[in-house]
Amino acid sequence: MTEVAPASRPAAAPRTAAEGASALVDQRIPVMTLGVGLALMGLGIGFLGVRMRRR
Repeated sequence: MTEVAPASRPAAAPRTAAEGASALVDQRIPVMTLGVGLALMGLGIGFLGVRMRRR
């Protein structure tokens, strides 16, 4: 009987869950950035509200 070599993954194969999760950990967004973005959005909406109320 002839032995068949185990099939290897092609280079373009999708990553497994374990490999994908480790890649996501490296791409964290600092909490300060999110807080500043929310604060600026709140100020912008408040500014629009004041401008619309004056008319």
